[in-house]
Amino acid sequence: MKIGLFGFGTVGKGVFDILEERPGMDVKYVLDLRPLPEVTTAIVTKDLNQILSDPEVDTVVELIGGMHPAYEFVTASLKAGKNVVTANKLMVSMHYAELISLAKEMGVSLRFSAAAGGGIPWLVNLQRAHRASRLESVFGIMNGTTNYILDSMDTLDKDFDEALAEAQRLGFAEADPSSDIDGLDTRHKTTLSANIAFGVALEDDKVDAFGIRTVKKADLDCAKEKGYMLKLIGKACRVGAAGDKVAAWVEPTLVPLDTPQGNIHGCDNIIAFEGSHIGKTHFIGAGAGRYPTGYAVVQDVVDIFCGNAGLYNEEMALMPVANEMECHKYYLRTDFTEDPFFAALEKTPWGNGFEVTSSVRDMHDFAARAKVAGKEIFFAGHLAF
Repeated sequence: MKIGLFGFGTVGKGVFDILEERPGMDVKYVLDLRPLPEVTTAIVTKDLNQILSDPEVDTVVELIGGMHPAYEFVTASLKAGKNVVTANKLMVSMHYAELISLAKEMGVSLRFSAAAGGGIPWLVNLQRAHRASRLESVFGIMNGTTNYILDSMDTLDKDFDEALAEAQRLGFAEADPSSDIDGLDTRHKTTLSANIAFGVALEDDKVDAFGIRTVKKADLDCAKEKGYMLKLIGKACRVGAAGDKVAAWVEPTLVPLDTPQGNIHGCDNIIAFEGSHIGKTHFIGAGAGRYPTGYAVVQDVVDIFCGNAGLYNEEMALMPVANEMECHKYYLRTDFTEDPFFAALEKTPWGNGFEVTSSVRDMHDFAARAKVAGKEIFFAGHLAF
């Protein structure tokens, strides 16, 4: 197997190191704009076409990240008849149906195990479970940065800004942490998980996401008084009388302290599925990092080397996200009291806020209006685990 590696950043370097140890899987090219004097066993190039026109290269590994030019490079690679392995959750979740259809048309593999769960063998096992069982839900802590922040606020008595700054200092959070703390990173992973679990193709930007940007230490204290921990949870589940529709969302969630989710600390992730014949199955481990993520990427390369098919289901039903059909309790703290939605809620006082019941869609729409109005709002879903 000859491989073209796109990108030589944190994960790219990890993948390169691991593949160097694997006989029969040789990195022939590294695509990067920088000179890489440390790379002595592969050709470093800035020219994508040099890789795509080389008939020896049968597989490319995209680790550039972001949407552009990664999307253009991946589509060009598929059209050139190359297998593609990527860790790019943004690109795959936003172009899921298109990329899979193109891979099928060209008769090549598209694999993206590292796009959700990092080093956790999550998506591959989710795909296997889907083939043998009717899955009812997927859920979990899918972002190590937010888990570190919330854990620090709880165990080290930090406020949000202090915990975020520490996460940035340690390299757990980016200089611009928006994707993590606003729930977008978890949204992409939830979308991919739902697509594989239920054989659908959800529109990623229709999956409601509310992050932890507005959380306060008092919210965690309020939750803990009643036996809960706050965690940022992504969840997708079947809804409707026949379970033929799918709801999917990301939001801070009140997690009982005696559950697996309530005992995940630091940057670790925990993701689970629930289905017929199997019940709940949990996966715990490092959700990011050079070698955990690199390990998952290389697993995909090995699968292609061994002749395994792409990481997707044959069925791929396009359907809207039915978040208006999922209703549960919430802890709600806000000063947006003039909104008709707030006025109509039945409210029970709880700490600095209220316990209310709402559909996911209505609560997230209310939060969006509060943001536009410049009002303060924080909420956390209250789910059974």
